[in-house]
Amino acid sequence: MMGRILAAVAGLYLLAVPFSAAQAEPRIALVMGNSNYGKEIGNLPNPVNDAALIAQALQQTGFEVIKVTDADWKTMKRKIQDFGDKLAAAGPQATGLFFYAGHGVQVQGMNYLVPIGADIGKEADVKIETVSADDVLEQMEFAGSRVNIVILDACRNNPMGRSVRSVSRGLAPMDSVRGTFIAYSTSPGSVAADGSGKNSPYTAALAKTIVQPGVGIEEAFRDVRGQVMAATEEKQVPWDSSSLTAPFFFKSGVAAPAAAPVAAAPDNATNDKLVWAAIKDSKFAGDYQAYVDQFPNGIYVSVAKSRLAQLGGQGTTTRSEPAAAPVAAPAATPKVAPAPVPAAAPAPAPAPVEPVATETSVTPDATSTTKPAGGVELDSRGVDCRIMDSTRSDSDCRNTKRFAPANKNKGHGS
Repeated sequence: MMGRILAAVAGLYLLAVPFSAAQAEPRIALVMGNSNYGKEIGNLPNPVNDAALIAQALQQTGFEVIKVTDADWKTMKRKIQDFGDKLAAAGPQATGLFFYAGHGVQVQGMNYLVPIGADIGKEADVKIETVSADDVLEQMEFAGSRVNIVILDACRNNPMGRSVRSVSRGLAPMDSVRGTFIAYSTSPGSVAADGSGKNSPYTAALAKTIVQPGVGIEEAFRDVRGQVMAATEEKQVPWDSSSLTAPFFFKSGVAAPAAAPVAAAPDNATNDKLVWAAIKDSKFAGDYQAYVDQFPNGIYVSVAKSRLAQLGGQGTTTRSEPAAAPVAAPAATPKVAPAPVPAAAPAPAPAPVEPVATETSVTPDATSTTKPAGGVELDSRGVDCRIMDSTRSDSDCRNTKRFAPANKNKGHGS
């Protein structure tokens, strides 16, 4: 009995155990960081470090990471293409993630990522010398992945400075297909800080947050936003947009299916109540002893000890049965009250009897008898004197012969 109960409790706990990385959906990430642009554009100290930090964090959350640093135009293009092919091969249940740290520019509402060695002298050169961020989205859309995540820590400043004045400040919001989450290190049209430390404020907060178990993607980036605002005295406000249709966790601390939430593991107090509910009517001392052993400070331990004493003390009355998987007890058949018996119908009132004409005769001892017209003598209670009655007095029916029917022998010669 107790073995079955503990097995049932363990089953409830297993419902809350998170899926392991091996059981999760395929996860593919392309991480890029460009720092060493040279004197024409200007170097950035942190993007290569940022790429390394994010790659490490993503590997902890089950991603297969392709890391590329200080990539030129051709390398960026080729790696984005390879990323799309790998994502498509992973199947429709895969999650794809693209992270970029480095210079980025906005021209006419379009975002461009700047490769190492870019030679940009005028606005028209941007489309030729840079890589469109939309190229990444197109590869993801073609792969048909369930979840697509794009993270751009790429709006640090205008790398062309005064030479290309038409380049807009910061990055522009991007349209995406369903199932895509796009995050920017700062709000549209704003410039992000590269940071004075080894990493940018945004990447540092992101790497720390995504490895926390049980944090959904929206909650994670909300936490990142708060950390960055605090670190920059609210001068930098990270931004994101989402068209996800299902929950996503970088690192699962609880199972997160799309259809229904999973019950949390029961705490010790709940286990206590579950076990007690199963044994409280038991007639076996061993069940109560097992409860006391399992919950020495339990809610019902005093009752359990009392029952144990009543049943003969520790372990004196036990059941011998093999441990088995818990089986749900069938619902008790409800007791049905017997159908009420209808009350007996009252006896019909007797039909009225017409009075019979009688003759009155007075006997010598003054006892009154009656003689109906038919000649039959009745006693003082109106009962036919020919009927034997032990309760009749001796004075009744003394003249019975005298009251023979008058026409008894009529027609027979007497």
